[in-house]
Amino acid sequence: MIEFYQGTPESVIERLCRTISNFDQSWFEKCVPASDEQIRQLKNICGQYGYSAPKVYLDYLMAMGENDGGLLEREWDGYMEPGVHCILEQFAEEDSDAREHLRQGLLLFSYHWTDSHCYLNVSKAEDNPVIIDREKRYFAGSFEKYLFQKAFNIYQEKFEYQSSVGTSINSCDAILKQYSFPCSTRGGTAEEKMAFARWLVTSLGLREEEAWFGDALHFFSYNAHYALQINLHHSLLLVFSCDDRMQKKKIDSTLRRLFQ
Repeated sequence: MIEFYQGTPESVIERLCRTISNFDQSWFEKCVPASDEQIRQLKNICGQYGYSAPKVYLDYLMAMGENDGGLLEREWDGYMEPGVHCILEQFAEEDSDAREHLRQGLLLFSYHWTDSHCYLNVSKAEDNPVIIDREKRYFAGSFEKYLFQKAFNIYQEKFEYQSSVGTSINSCDAILKQYSFPCSTRGGTAEEKMAFARWLVTSLGLREEEAWFGDALHFFSYNAHYALQINLHHSLLLVFSCDDRMQKKKIDSTLRRLFQ
């Protein structure tokens, strides 16, 4: 049974590395740490605006800040750039967007060419802060959870078969209403969509306990035979992976019935 380790005396990064090494032994060999000078520069930039870089992020930089083996680039279209050299480049100009956001307590840690960046909310001086998107909306429960969510993506890629279904905001609204779930805002609130996601998991016949690294917008369930994730950030995106062709056919049939 694969385990995404939690709650041990190890650091977040040590647990992350031990977890991924269970299903991808070559991953950590590709990781390259940030240099002491790069980390010093980032700390100094944060200090200029009265903030400190969170400990869990510094640990990440010290282990894989220059190259994290493709871990965080998996967001959106797979072209995020979390490398510290890229992040420092965004702070090079005094009037840069990265500096303007940092003035507001948001530290850029993952860059995308379309401006779909990810930020650490450093305004509250927490060691493991919430992640915010470019529109200052909640994106992930903490940097630790986000790291393990991206590790889950690596795990999910190891399975042979995959099924997925996604909705637009309007169709998500219609789906919620179709199955008698509250829909107090267009597309439903995070709480309303999560209630539907948990019902959906039961409807698929998957009763595994929720993974600890889920949060208000992400549901994860897995064992040695399957991996399921449901992303509710925009509307609803479900991805199911397994090695059993018959199980995939059963899931496909249920998804078609539920989302027809």
